Amino acid sequence: MANQARRRTKGANHQAAASNKSSSWFLMLFALPFSAVGIGMLLLGVLPTLYDWSRMQFWHEVPARVVSAQLNTHRGSKSGSTYSVSVHYRYEVAGVAYDGHRPAINTLADNIGSFHENLAWRLESAQRSGIPVPVWVNPSRPQDSVADRSLRLGLLGFQMIFVVLFGGAGVGMLIWGWSLRRSDAHKAERLQTLGGEPWLANRAWADNRIRSSKRWEVWFAWGFAVVWGAIAYPAALSAIPRAWRNENHIVLCVLVLMVAVGLGLLVWAVRATLDARRHGEVRLVMDPFPGAIGGHVGATVDLPGVPYRPDLRFAVTLRCAYHYQTRTGGGDNSSESREQKVWEGEGAAQVQPQERGSRVAFRLSVPKGLPESEQAVGTNEHHWAVLLESTDPALKFSRRFEVPVYATGAESTWLAHDAAKHPQMQTLREAELDAVSDIEPVEGGVRLYQPYGRLWRQNLLWLVMGGGFLGLGVMAGYIGAPVLFPLAFGGVGGAMLVWGFYAVSNSLTVQLDRQGLRTERRLLGLMLAWRQVPAHDIARLSIQESYTLQSGHQRTTFFRVQVNLRNGKSVSIADSLQGRPVAEQMLSTLAKATGYAR
Repeated sequence: MANQARRRTKGANHQAAASNKSSSWFLMLFALPFSAVGIGMLLLGVLPTLYDWSRMQFWHEVPARVVSAQLNTHRGSKSGSTYSVSVHYRYEVAGVAYDGHRPAINTLADNIGSFHENLAWRLESAQRSGIPVPVWVNPSRPQDSVADRSLRLGLLGFQMIFVVLFGGAGVGMLIWGWSLRRSDAHKAERLQTLGGEPWLANRAWADNRIRSSKRWEVWFAWGFAVVWGAIAYPAALSAIPRAWRNENHIVLCVLVLMVAVGLGLLVWAVRATLDARRHGEVRLVMDPFPGAIGGHVGATVDLPGVPYRPDLRFAVTLRCAYHYQTRTGGGDNSSESREQKVWEGEGAAQVQPQERGSRVAFRLSVPKGLPESEQAVGTNEHHWAVLLESTDPALKFSRRFEVPVYATGAESTWLAHDAAKHPQMQTLREAELDAVSDIEPVEGGVRLYQPYGRLWRQNLLWLVMGGGFLGLGVMAGYIGAPVLFPLAFGGVGGAMLVWGFYAVSNSLTVQLDRQGLRTERRLLGLMLAWRQVPAHDIARLSIQESYTLQSGHQRTTFFRVQVNLRNGKSVSIADSLQGRPVAEQMLSTLAKATGYAR
């Protein structure tokens, strides 16, 4: 049976390699226009601007008489009117008269801020009054001059949006597509020689010393911080002085929040880097190797940087997920990567002293019939991953490992303890329930209260990111960017803020007994909604998945407990339950206390 499964996997892997080869070509072709836009803006817009600005700082200031000046308005069909300035001025250098026509570093028309209007007003006023204005002249080539040599940070920030978002996405997809081609080619070559052991074709697994994905988190954190900073900081520095002069305090607060989000991302990147350096290259060693469907998935992880203590606690999650592409509705080629959970097991790891620190070990049983690692469905694949994290807030250790799991039915030879049956699991789930709810027994049932601010740390992310995106939208509108940018960023940010505010500001009071159900949902103490259901309308209790949060490499699914009514509708009686085991425990507690079926 195992040999047949391996032969099927080998054939599927060959098919997937062929599909991935064509997919990588499509990915690289799709990335070309994005790369062209970003690189073109960098080479033709950003770099020439910075070059001219840097060399003009050494030009000499001389007085000039304005002969003519005019603000030009260019009517557009979609992005509104754009503006440019035409100017003619005369100046002298070493007794020689020259004519100048360059108004600023950037001479193309745009509608970013009010730079052109202010410059035209200043030059036109000088023309009418006859008062000379300062211009800057190249000392080695006096015929080269400019009326305003200031660097427009707002325009530079707008151009950097295209460089970073389009260019970064395009170049990233090109690199990704090329790496896919190379890895698929190497994997196909190795599969030809490995026979029935396809997991050895993956270089990351071949020596059974599997690296975590921490390095990718570090790269992602720095990339996100740099992208946000490249867009937000120049534009914010350009808009803040204007908002300060106009005493626009709302805009000032939003811009300051946007800068604060950037600093927060920078802190995240630095902390991720320090965490990676503190623990070094953490490796996972499997027993059995590979992990077995219909058998065990077990492993040990040595942590030399963590001194052993009897109270060390580590939670382990083993997840099988299906990675696939889905259309986003933005066009024929618009898609995004998604993950659908197929199976998940949880447990508590054993911690033992090691010569240089601590050793963490775990073993979980995996049922038969689940898909194998890299088992292909078209161009998509299944993946197995282990998440190992400390439950001690002072340690803050978390690592994710992608592991090979195949239908071999093998069992561990030297890991005896089942992580799912560890005594700590019950204590851990009770603590997680206590963090989001208070359950009080009443006659014939229970009274359940879920307070304001439950899971506030997780929901704070919505508020921070929402404020940051709303800030980008406000700033884009303030500096005169096309309407698409404030609508897109502001809309996303506003939705995040509304959800984050609701998540941390609502409370839920429930009484469920033999008389029936009554719920009260309040927002900052004010009644938002209430519901009363007689007992004869209640069919059963159940759990339902609510939403999933992705934080770095950690993916957390939240559940709710609901009362299913006989008319087919349902009423939520508990939410914010982190993970299915916690939700199952809440469901079991309520069903046992009230006597309703589940």
